[in-house]
Amino acid sequence: MRKKFALLLAALAALFLLSGCKVSGNPLPEGMEESAVLEQGREIVALLNAGEYQTVYERLRADAQETSSPESIQSYMEERLDKAGAYKEEDEAMATGQKIKDTGEEYGTAVIYCKHEKKSIMYRVAYSVDMELMGIEARVQ
Repeated sequence: MRKKFALLLAALAALFLLSGCKVSGNPLPEGMEESAVLEQGREIVALLNAGEYQTVYERLRADAQETSSPESIQSYMEERLDKAGAYKEEDEAMATGQKIKDTGEEYGTAVIYCKHEKKSIMYRVAYSVDMELMGIEARVQ
């Protein structure tokens, strides 16, 4: 299960790289609202930092649940939080649009930079145009 979750996260990271995502961001897909993407993204970041991995897993859409588990999310986050320390505060946030090159599916991503005790973490929380949670990434800065 851990390998499957790692593969999902690696695939999501690759999607970001392949889509040409820049810090300035691309427009969100039509019909998506920045405030909704950021609000939902902040909720996921709060759940991850509160150790609510089962809840995060339950919010993933079906195809993401197939390659993940609450335990793999926990393991993934514990590795990052061990390096960064406890959450302190949000530093900045933005929402950006993306497109999966192979399928053409558009999605929105909340990119949230947070300060932790030791280091900062950049969280990327991806949502389909129907606001289904597609995946998460937490990168220690």
